[in-house]
Amino acid sequence: MSARWTRRRIALAIAIAIVVGVMAYMTITGAITAAGVKGWLDDMGPWAPPLFVVVFVAGSSVGLPGMAFVVGARLAFGPWLGFALAYGGGLLAVTVPFVATRALRRGDVPPWRPKGKRIGWMFSHLEAHPFLVVLGLRLILWFNSAVTYALALSPIRTRDYVLGCALALAPVVAVASFVSGWVTG
Repeated sequence: MSARWTRRRIALAIAIAIVVGVMAYMTITGAITAAGVKGWLDDMGPWAPPLFVVVFVAGSSVGLPGMAFVVGARLAFGPWLGFALAYGGGLLAVTVPFVATRALRRGDVPPWRPKGKRIGWMFSHLEAHPFLVVLGLRLILWFNSAVTYALALSPIRTRDYVLGCALALAPVVAVASFVSGWVTG
């Protein structure tokens, strides 16, 4: 392990801790409240939903947890519009990086293969059953950006990837939206 790699990891951990600390402080002190967020969204008018989708796609592309956006959509926009934004935004959040990676990849990049036993087994069946593998991966790993990039470097067809993601994410988003609405009342 190089010292440079270790310094980068430490810097990233410190940055994440600072962001989480600031968010916790703002929530505890009341600087950010549900009513405040609702007012901010109301002030944005019709721009709030498209902006949410853009932020969802951008955040998921850099590894932010997609499920946080799903829960946020439900809480901010209500059950029906929240579900539609979470599902549509989630599908775009796993499709846009896939397509962009495909467009930017070099031809000499070998496909990535995971070392884990179960996920490795799934990837070994990718060429024979691409749709089922994507369906299984997305049912287990939801919006995981590493899976998106790994699949973009694989020989899977874009059509199989998008269809597998679309079918797998629908029940995931529906359950998360229902549970988050049920828990918050």
